[in-house]
Amino acid sequence: MTTVCHREYYDKLLLIVEGHSGYGKTGEDIVCAGISAVTYAFVNCMLDEEDSGNIRLIRNIIRDGYICLEIEFFDYSMERIKGMFDACITGLLMLEESYPQYITLG
Repeated sequence: MTTVCHREYYDKLLLIVEGHSGYGKTGEDIVCAGISAVTYAFVNCMLDEEDSGNIRLIRNIIRDGYICLEIEFFDYSMERIKGMFDACITGLLMLEESYPQYITLG
């Protein structure tokens, strides 16, 4: 199962995605593919935002079965960054609704 922890506090956002869904065989797991697509789209957006000076990545850890992003945003970028974060969480929640035995958000 994949577990997702997401938090918003003060001027920071935290996203931790951990584990493999176990829906299908490696390379054929549609739940894992969906989680990866949503999560990596967000990761790449945050890397672009950091390059543009709109955020600071406090933690950026990516390895097999584990992603941890801790993002510090600035007042001028708050609305934009929170919007992208919310879109990522919405995508993951939709996957949880369809496949609750393979992904859980907390």
